[in-house]
Amino acid sequence: MLDPIICVAESQKEEYQRCNPNCEIVTHPDDVIGLIPKRNWMAKYFGDLFMLDDDVHNFVKLYIELGERAPIRNRKVITQKINELYELACLLDVHLFGFTNKPTPVMFKSDEWFSLTNIITGCAYGVRYNKNTWWNESLKLKEDFWISSYMMFKERKVLTDLRYNFQQKGTFASAGGLAEIRNQEEERRNILELKHYFGDVIHLKKQHSNGKDKVVEKVQYNISAQYPI
Repeated sequence: MLDPIICVAESQKEEYQRCNPNCEIVTHPDDVIGLIPKRNWMAKYFGDLFMLDDDVHNFVKLYIELGERAPIRNRKVITQKINELYELACLLDVHLFGFTNKPTPVMFKSDEWFSLTNIITGCAYGVRYNKNTWWNESLKLKEDFWISSYMMFKERKVLTDLRYNFQQKGTFASAGGLAEIRNQEEERRNILELKHYFGDVIHLKKQHSNGKDKVVEKVQYNISAQYPI
């Protein structure tokens, strides 16, 4: 893996070059608007790639010993882990690969290091482009659920490294990007569309109470995916 590439609209190139003089800037047409159309464009343009959202702030090792720190700060180590997973995806002929969406070491199971039937985490994952590498552009949110479920339907395998997790800011904590269109109604619409295509694979999670009849999560509609394979 080479140095990260920043992919932005053509009209934003000069501003990004000024703020990131040491990074390669690749531009897409200005009419490619939104994260999901951008993913479709990047997959076709680059072929094989690993995508990191701009609000990713941490890479965490989940299988830690007592007293060991979970976050990994070394850029070379993080790059190595991505490359190792990509090489395994090539070996297994898997076209969608990523890391677990389990955020903390207490959720790690010592007898499960890799999976071919789990959803990837949406803020950081890779693809090896082929005819099945396609995101539904009628969706604006939940694209990680779409690509995981679609690839499971088409190819019956998604490679997930259960030992590490990329973490991003909270769902409603960021400004710009998806935060501008993310609301409860849009969440609901996208979940219903996922249910339309993938049925009972998509599950609504139960909301947790703080003991005072108040829902803890800011996200009203939280979902999971379970693949019966």
